[in-house]
Order: sequence, then C-alpha cells, then structure tokens
Amino acid sequence: MLTQVTDLEAELDALLRRYSASGGVLDYMFFQGVEPGTPLQLHRAAALSGMAILVGPTFDGSKLAGEPVSYRTFWGTDDVEKKPIGQNAWSIPNIDGYKTAFFHPPHHMRGESRELNELFAAINRFVLGKPPESAEIFAWSTDWSRYFDAGHEWWGAFYWTIRPADSQRFTVIGASTTD
Repeated sequence: MLTQVTDLEAELDALLRRYSASGGVLDYMFFQGVEPGTPLQLHRAAALSGMAILVGPTFDGSKLAGEPVSYRTFWGTDDVEKKPIGQNAWSIPNIDGYKTAFFHPPHHMRGESRELNELFAAINRFVLGKPPESAEIFAWSTDWSRYFDAGHEWWGAFYWTIRPADSQRFTVIGASTTD
C-alpha cells in the first residue's frame, strides 16, 4: 500500500511553498510504499491516491489510462524563456510538458529568471532523483476527474507519476488551471 508522505523534508516543503508563492500552479503530492506489483500497477495506485487528495472520492478511476513516457516527452520544451515579438509583447512556448507547465502558469510567475531556474532545479532533485533521465515516468489521461475541467478550457491539463531510480517514493504532479 502507498501512503502519503505528509512530513516532507523541511527543504522540500520550503521549496514548494516558494513555488506556490511565486504563482506556480502545479500540484505536487508524495507517496512512499513497498508493495508488489508491476510499474503500471504501482504508478496507477499513486495516480489514484493523488487524485483522492486533490478532489476526494469524486472521480471515475475506471477511466484512468496511462503509459510510461520518456524523460524527453515528460520534460517537453526545454527553452522556456519569453521571446520579444514587438513593443511590450512577448511570445511564450506552448505548454507541452512539465517544464513549460512549471514556468508558464496563466498569470505568470513572480520572480527573477535566475531564482526561478534555481527553484526548479532544487525541486527536481527531490522529484526526479539522479540521474533525472533514469526516473520512471507515467503520463495519465485527463478525462476521469473534474479536476481537469479548468485546464481543458484553455491552459492545459496534465497528470504524471514519477518514481526516481532505485526508490520506493512516488511523486504525483497534477496540472490543470485556466485564466
């Protein structure tokens, strides 16, 4: 059985608070557990446990579908810097994965680029482990809970489960918001 990790390490807890205070919209949940099962079964259990925390029992887990994805697919666009396209006008990349979802919420992140990049790297040391490319990552459907409704309106909806290599800790990351 997976159990929620509620007593996060002080450093991780502080990082997630900074992220939220900066305008970040990703929901991070952490689980620990040793139970027999295939990677799909374990990640599915983490996905369902995460949604139970986000919205309670008001979702249809029978619609949950997921598959392992590569680190590159999960990561998405690597260049997340805004590009000037005119006077007081900027272009941002499409929200196509974890990195763009982290850096480009609908109402923009508050903080200097350097500080936000350091925050992102620090959170990922906990989420992905080392080397990050060896983490086991599953991407999940976004049609099985009302949690995803806001994101389907405009910004996007994502749901991932991650287990760092040689670890029994799972991170669930939910993303669904709109302007």
